[in-house]
Amino acid sequence: MKERVYLGDWAYNAGIVGFIEIMLDGEDITSQNIITVGPNYIEFDRNSLQGFSDKFFKKAYQRYPRTDKLINSGNKLLQKLKNNEFDKNLKQEVSNFKKEVDGFSKLKQLADKCNTALPKNFSNDEAKQYVTQIIGLLNENKQEFIENDVKTYMATISSIYGQKSFLQRSVTTGLKNRFYNDFEAPIIKQTNKQDEHHTCIFCGLRPAKKDALLDTGLVSFLGANKDNKNFFWNFKPQLPICEICELIYFCIFAGLTEFRIGQTKKFYFVDRNTSVLELYQTNKLFMEMMSREENILKEKGILNFINDYLLLKLKEKSKFRLANIMFIEIDLTSSVTPKLYGFSITKQKAEFINSNFDVFKKITGTFIKFKDNNIYPFSEFMQKFMNNTLSFQFLSFLEGQYLSSQKPNSKINTNISPYRLQMYNILTYKYLKSIKRGGELMDEKWLWKMYFFGQELKKKFLTSKAENKITSLAYRLISALRIGDVNTFMNLVIRTYMSYNMEVPALFVSCINDRDDFWALGYSFVNGLLGSEKDEKVENSEEVVGNE
Repeated sequence: MKERVYLGDWAYNAGIVGFIEIMLDGEDITSQNIITVGPNYIEFDRNSLQGFSDKFFKKAYQRYPRTDKLINSGNKLLQKLKNNEFDKNLKQEVSNFKKEVDGFSKLKQLADKCNTALPKNFSNDEAKQYVTQIIGLLNENKQEFIENDVKTYMATISSIYGQKSFLQRSVTTGLKNRFYNDFEAPIIKQTNKQDEHHTCIFCGLRPAKKDALLDTGLVSFLGANKDNKNFFWNFKPQLPICEICELIYFCIFAGLTEFRIGQTKKFYFVDRNTSVLELYQTNKLFMEMMSREENILKEKGILNFINDYLLLKLKEKSKFRLANIMFIEIDLTSSVTPKLYGFSITKQKAEFINSNFDVFKKITGTFIKFKDNNIYPFSEFMQKFMNNTLSFQFLSFLEGQYLSSQKPNSKINTNISPYRLQMYNILTYKYLKSIKRGGELMDEKWLWKMYFFGQELKKKFLTSKAENKITSLAYRLISALRIGDVNTFMNLVIRTYMSYNMEVPALFVSCINDRDDFWALGYSFVNGLLGSEKDEKVENSEEVVGNE
């Protein structure tokens, strides 16, 4: 008997992606014949679920392979004990290994039962004996430990599953068999009793499974939970669900991309309503990229990566509109409502990103760190770009934060440089002038020309031993730019140039009558004034730096 499952809300879609991932077990979705993939649905035969319990536990264990990790670390430690000098560092490694064992409650219980212990002041031989015995216990009882690891992993995302099936606290052995009896076997054999009075509220296609109710044990953040039970008849927050939808929801974990930030583990899902194939492939790519870029992500923050990923997709499909892309961030260890980040890119913006892709890449990964807070400017920039609220005020804010970070004993730390500020300036100007206002852009070389004028003035300050004037002038220029005060800005520039008997560049005069040009050229000058030899290398051709 075939069953059809249609796309739904983001959590249900994550379940569909997870179900496909578990069922295919590594097979390519475009060449497999296990699941029929339609435009907005999947279809499968109930008999194809044979072996599903094995695949389910295999996929979950891949997320938390504690048993194998402990066996591997034990074997490595054993080799060190046999080949290396038994010094204090090696003793510490043995102590750390014991801590891992003690933290593995089921293993600790078995070790105590078998009188496997490590003496307080252990010798090399005692350490080798202890590690060998622990490895032996793990191998002898590996399947039981693996199933326990799966339960432990599932317990960390309890806001999805609660106390369903083998996750009940009273169930301590035969976990996979319990899952088989609760899900796989009755679905294949069609032995689940049906609710004669209710249809599944999620698919609307199948009768609800008798006594299978969506409550706090399954996806509590979707609306049916103990916190809103007063909205339900007789205060029972329970909703009828069919056996197929129940299984789909149980597969959510395999559709989510897992990422740890510090001590917090969060999960992400990319929701797209275009097609099942697009939904699956997008999330598969997202999982692969997250895994590959893990070390970079720790520095850049998750939102920066999301935007990097989006840029790559836009570059691939820059001629098309990318609509209704939703990134969902979930902290499954808490009851906090999932955060949603929505993106809908017009063809014009997609082409803008494609044509300026190299500039966008140079500002990814920027951060501003305060004592208790971090800001990721690229993420903020992209949000403003997408919702049409980007302006030079955001650039003014970044300029101010950079200057503050340069003060002695500043509590602000940032990797933004004047060169990167110039990248933000260029993109802001191009967006405002060409996309938002539909005007004609001036040649980008004029922005760089003004940047180098600023650098020339800085050199004059340095040779005149007036370095302290640089920051003071920059603050006043930025203040004038922030409020669009052309007169004050020009007076500051003219007085400064005259005090050093320097000719005021004629390029300043050309921007007086156009506010966007004025802001772009003005910030270019300030960025050059603040620039240093540590900035990223800028191609300094004669054509760009020549004075007018």
